[in-house]
Amino acid sequence: MKKLIYGAMTAAFLAACASSPPANNNDEVRARANDAYAEVPGDDPVASKSATGASAGAADAPSMQLSNATFRSAPTVLVSPALSGKMTGSIDVIRRNPLAKTAMEVINAYLTSRGYTVVGLESQAQLDEVVQLQSDIAGNDEDLSYVAGLSVGADINITYAGSIQEGDIVVDLNASEASTANLLASESVRMKNEGDESQRVLVQRAMESAIVKLENKVRDRLAAQQELGVQYKVVAHLTGEFTDDQAEEISNIVSLQIRKKFNKMQVISMSRNTYDLLIYADPDKFEDAQMVYGEFVEGLAGLAKVHKQNITKKLIILEIK
Repeated sequence: MKKLIYGAMTAAFLAACASSPPANNNDEVRARANDAYAEVPGDDPVASKSATGASAGAADAPSMQLSNATFRSAPTVLVSPALSGKMTGSIDVIRRNPLAKTAMEVINAYLTSRGYTVVGLESQAQLDEVVQLQSDIAGNDEDLSYVAGLSVGADINITYAGSIQEGDIVVDLNASEASTANLLASESVRMKNEGDESQRVLVQRAMESAIVKLENKVRDRLAAQQELGVQYKVVAHLTGEFTDDQAEEISNIVSLQIRKKFNKMQVISMSRNTYDLLIYADPDKFEDAQMVYGEFVEGLAGLAKVHKQNITKKLIILEIK
């Protein structure tokens, strides 16, 4: 019988969660995680932590050589339960479910030990802002974790879920690009209770094994992306009364002239009135999203007025009129 522990949880497992002791503090879980990762050879000190100890006792988790790809700067990661809809639902899971909280702490501890910056949405003010951003971009059907990651400046979103299947703990992890929501990698681990271990300990061991494997899959790709520059997502809407010729001229300026200001511009989609762009900016020239926004204001000066609807760390929503 399958009972979801994250998301739509059954009453039976809610009772089990309530009986499981919650993590007292992050230091305890962080210490356990750090103790679990043995050293492996490698030039990068951040990349030298191994998953060998993390999956000790798991028959299906052999030792592995971790990626030693280095980062120009620490990538930012947003970790959340695998829920769509309002982010407040994810926060509620963390606050009310000790096993979900334990899972997040294990993931955060490992990623921190590997040199990532881990962020979370905790204040109501942040949640309200993200909900509004989600509505501005794609309406109520958009997966909120995508927009949430952009709003806090994440390079990658990691979502997690878990279940109990025939007495075993099964955990699933997904990593996706914050800027495009494209899936980078997935990992699933099944952990069998070989003794008298509590559900919390099983969740810890399963998550330790899963996050090691997942991070090893995506690290090289993240490092390569950093060489292109800092990613920004730009969504621009033409709201003025432009003729077709004027709209075409604006499109050409964005595609040909403004593009040259950045290391790379990838057009996700471009219609007459809406541009969805992914920009790689040189961090030595562009310190933040506000400076990226300034290039659009300057590039379209004399032809159209550019107004910012919303700017966060990695997301720029513009109105051209």
